[in-house]
Order: sequence, then structure tokens, then C-alpha cells
Amino acid sequence: MLKKYLSLLALLSVCISPIAAIGAEEPKPTPPTQNASQPAPAEDSKPAASVSDQNASAEQLKVLKERVDRYWEARQARDVRTLYDLESAARPGGWLKLENAMSLQGLPVRKVKVEEVKIEGEKGFTRISAEVSIGTLGWIRQTIEDPWILLDGQWYHETSR
Repeated sequence: MLKKYLSLLALLSVCISPIAAIGAEEPKPTPPTQNASQPAPAEDSKPAASVSDQNASAEQLKVLKERVDRYWEARQARDVRTLYDLESAARPGGWLKLENAMSLQGLPVRKVKVEEVKIEGEKGFTRISAEVSIGTLGWIRQTIEDPWILLDGQWYHETSR
């Protein structure tokens, strides 16, 4: 039983890794509409923000945090188009195509909280906690490290394969 549970946890850590990208053109943010079947929006919380690189400013942290919030709100709403637009591999010449993005959205998540946002050079690092739906196990709280990358002056979720 323990081996099966550990296998599920390992699968969870792979599945929760967000696979949504930011495209070359930034679409105008539109809040997802909510109804009873959609998860609640991301919790309003101020993340612990740290700056590792002397060049990273409070404004850069703010911009990255806004992108992270937008990404995770889309993740909760299962808004594949917004996820795709925020994914690094969806940029022109990237390997991620819109028709494949649906299969990469991962397990359903809710009650997302951005715990930490930090910048080191052109890399952004976030710590996210959320409840993840894992079949018959139900909603399980998990915390992950979520990488971002600065490309052409814009933050994108770093797409993993």
C-alpha cells in the first residue's frame, strides 16, 4: 500500500508541474468567468519576495508576480488558451503547439497560493501551494517550485517536457 501511495505522490509531482506557456504576443488579461463548476480564484496573498540579483527591482518582481497569478488563475479555471499564451515553448519556433496544450494542463488544482517569488538574473523562481485533485484520493495540498524565464523582456512559464 505504501509503495502504491508513493507512486501516486511521484505521479502527482509530475502532473502538477504546469505546462502552459506564454506566447510572443501578450493577450489582454481577461478574468475567467466563474460559475459553480469552476474552482475559486487564487487566494489573495502577498508572496515573500526576494531579490537575489542586484539588477532585479521591485517592479520586476511585481511584473513576474502578476504573470504567475494570471497563469495559476488560468490553471484553476482550466483555461488552456491563457496557459498556452504564458508558456515559453509556445513562442514562435517553440515545440509546444496549441493543439497539444490541452493534454499538458495537468491535474485539476484549486486554492492556489503564491508563497514566494524571486528573481536570479533572467530566471524566476516561485513556490506555489495548492490543492490538487488526485482521483479517489480527493484534494491533496501540495507545494511545488515553479520556474519562469525572461524572454525578450517578458516573463514566461518555463515549459518542461
